Amino acid sequence: MKEIFIRSKRGSGIPVSVYEPEAVKGVLLMAHSFRSQKEEDGRYTYVGNELSKKGILCIAPDFPGNGVSKEPFEAYSLTSCIDDLESCYDFIRKEYVFEEENLSLLGYSMGGRIISLFLKRHREFTKLLFWASVLRKYTEEDFFLEQDLGVLKKECEEKGYCDFYDIFSDETIRMSKQFIFDLLYEDAISPLYDFGGEALILQGEKDSTIEVENGQYIYDALKGTDKKSLVLMKDADHGFGLWDGRKEDNEELLKRSIDFLSEGTK
Repeated sequence: MKEIFIRSKRGSGIPVSVYEPEAVKGVLLMAHSFRSQKEEDGRYTYVGNELSKKGILCIAPDFPGNGVSKEPFEAYSLTSCIDDLESCYDFIRKEYVFEEENLSLLGYSMGGRIISLFLKRHREFTKLLFWASVLRKYTEEDFFLEQDLGVLKKECEEKGYCDFYDIFSDETIRMSKQFIFDLLYEDAISPLYDFGGEALILQGEKDSTIEVENGQYIYDALKGTDKKSLVLMKDADHGFGLWDGRKEDNEELLKRSIDFLSEGTK
C-alpha cells in the first residue's frame, strides 16, 4: 500500500491510499462514512490489502475535512466527495491498464449514498457493495443524526452554512450549505433502478444509527438485476462489531465483502 495525493477539482490535495497488485485485474473505489477516514478503522485497509493480493487495485480517499485531509470540514458535501472519487478514477485510468469487466464500488453508511450518486455518472461499474448505507429520500421534516434538517436548511439559507452537532465526536462543526442541499435534493436511489451488475447489501439488524429498513429499500431499488443479495446480520449494529466489541460481526463483514468483490477474479 502507498499513500499519495491526487489533485482535486477544487485544487486541493486528496489524501489517497492505493493498494496496488502486481497485475491489475480489477478496480475498487472505496467511499468512507460520514466524519470518518479512508482506513475505516482498519476495515478498508484490510479489504484493500486482501483484494490487492487477488489482482484488484483498490483506491480509498479521505474526503474533505476527514482523516488527514487539510481542507476544512465545511468543504465536505456529497458533491465534493463524488468529485473526489471522479479525480481518483481519472488517476486510475491515466496510470493503469485494466479491463472494464471488474469495476467495483464500496460505500459504508453515507459512503453508500456517495457511490450510488457516482454510479449515475459511471454506468460501467459492475459491482456494488453497501455497508449499512442510507439512500432514502430526506425531506425538511426529517432528522439527520438527530438534527432537524428543516432548521439546518433555514440556517444555511441565512448564513451560507450551519452549525451541526456531531453526536459521534460530541462537538459542533460548521457544515456546508452544499451538503444539506445535496442531502435534501440529490436523488440517491434512482441510479440503482437500471443497474444490471451484481450487488451485495450488508445491514445490521440492531443498527440504531440508520433505520434497518434502508437495506431492504436498496435491495428493492435494484430492479434491473437478479444478481443481488441482502444480508441482515442478526446481532450487528451500525459499527459491525467496532462499537460493541463483537469480533464475529467484523469478521463476517470482511469475509462476505472479500468473497463478493473477488468472485470472478482469476
